Amino acid sequence: MTELTTEQPLKKKRFRNLRENPVTVKELRSRMRGRRAFVVLTIYLLVMGAFITLVYAAYASASSGPFGPDPREVGKVVFGCVVGVQVFLVIFVGPAFTSGTITGEKERQTYDLLRTTLLSAESFVTGKLLSALSYVLLLVLAAIPLQSIAFLLGGVILEELIISQLVIFTAALTFALWGLFCSSAMRSTLGASVMTFAGALFATIGTPMLVGLFAAILAPFFATLGTSFTRTMEIVLQYVLVFLAGTNLPATLIVSEIFLLQEDAIFYFTSSVGPTRFWLPTPWPIFVALYLLLAWVLYWLSVRNVRKIANR
Repeated sequence: MTELTTEQPLKKKRFRNLRENPVTVKELRSRMRGRRAFVVLTIYLLVMGAFITLVYAAYASASSGPFGPDPREVGKVVFGCVVGVQVFLVIFVGPAFTSGTITGEKERQTYDLLRTTLLSAESFVTGKLLSALSYVLLLVLAAIPLQSIAFLLGGVILEELIISQLVIFTAALTFALWGLFCSSAMRSTLGASVMTFAGALFATIGTPMLVGLFAAILAPFFATLGTSFTRTMEIVLQYVLVFLAGTNLPATLIVSEIFLLQEDAIFYFTSSVGPTRFWLPTPWPIFVALYLLLAWVLYWLSVRNVRKIANR
């Protein structure tokens, strides 16, 4: 009983410290008290609404059916457009908020003052992360009600929405921590921003290009192998491709939706190569596991960098 009673106050204390982090409170107050945050949110939603209206109008004008476009197809287009905007926010806007958090304190010469307080390195990094990530998540969450248009039109199921938002939230955390790590490792905001966006572009666009290049190089080699060996390599290749899709945000969303619609698979499904049948996982659990692990590593490295700077 004593262990349980001591664990509960510790959990409450940790939650209170997380909620009352002075860095988070200060950053959120300075960002949310002005009109800029609300103006940006309003313009963002207006642009999203106008964009969805234009997509629907363009799809309706291009439809060849006598009774207009199929609502289910329009619902899928609207759903894909909203998810695409959310992916853009996660990859480029989220890291932009965190890439200058620590280097900005250095350039304003306020970093040494912050580190002379009783604030630990973990609390400092957590406060900077939560203050920057909260506004990005606000923009992502604000776009979810627009998905109701896709549900009204049809063609979108609840599992698609849950999986897409879970993947996007995980990616938002990881990319924000990547920007925070670059900010802790670099001396200037410009260098941190260049390093942040270069890494985000490589993770989003560079890796699929490298995979396509290696596939084009190795395809003639596999064509010369025997039938039995080729069948085994095809099974291995399917696992490798699913794993590689689970390392890329757009590929994870696209392939997971294809598996969900065609195979009715949320976590895994049965595939076959000739007479051989095997279980094949969907990419999104791989993506969530890998990116959460990467987020933890980036958080630990950011805390270590802050401690190193403080000890200089």
